[in-house]
Amino acid sequence: MRLILLTLGFDEKFAVRGILRYAPKPDDVIAIVTASPLIEKAEKALRTLLDILKSYAGIENVEIIEVDISNPESAKRKIRELISKHDCELIANLSGGMRALILITLAAVLSSDRNALIELETENLENVVTLTPEFFKPEPIDESDKRILRKVAEIGEIKLDDFAKVIGKSRTTTYRILKKLVNAGYLEEKKMGRGIVYVLSGKGMLMLEE
Repeated sequence: MRLILLTLGFDEKFAVRGILRYAPKPDDVIAIVTASPLIEKAEKALRTLLDILKSYAGIENVEIIEVDISNPESAKRKIRELISKHDCELIANLSGGMRALILITLAAVLSSDRNALIELETENLENVVTLTPEFFKPEPIDESDKRILRKVAEIGEIKLDDFAKVIGKSRTTTYRILKKLVNAGYLEEKKMGRGIVYVLSGKGMLMLEE
């Protein structure tokens, strides 16, 4: 048994293509997430998708969840409750629907702490990107990273070449260290003239206060 979660907007093609890839079985649960209120275009796409599910694989075990994207926290909680009802393999196809709906559904999947396959199909239909929740977790920060943050905090803001001299490492190694901390949200890159300086972010400041 699998829970196949699909986001749906005005066009059912992404959901249909996902269904064809998954080859759902009668005991699979299909959950369709759409934004409320359900306007005419979305309603038409939903009807088409339901017809295909029934005629293609005899799937009638379908749950439709309408969420108010103007209240993201409530919408996320509603989707997460649906996920928690089904203790089985989770596939989340986030290819269809509005960006807000997709991001809220992704947040619900990640906050559910479930092993999941997250799938996104490109707009030109040429590629399918598959991710797991691990992809979204920040790289762990160790004591050497904290020393770098303390040094940046001490200096205030610094350029790459200057910082390489301060810590006694090559420019390439220093860039890799700083970029890792930028990607993790502990440092920020700011333009200064023709160059870039590195400064501590709010998240970095909190890290040093712990």
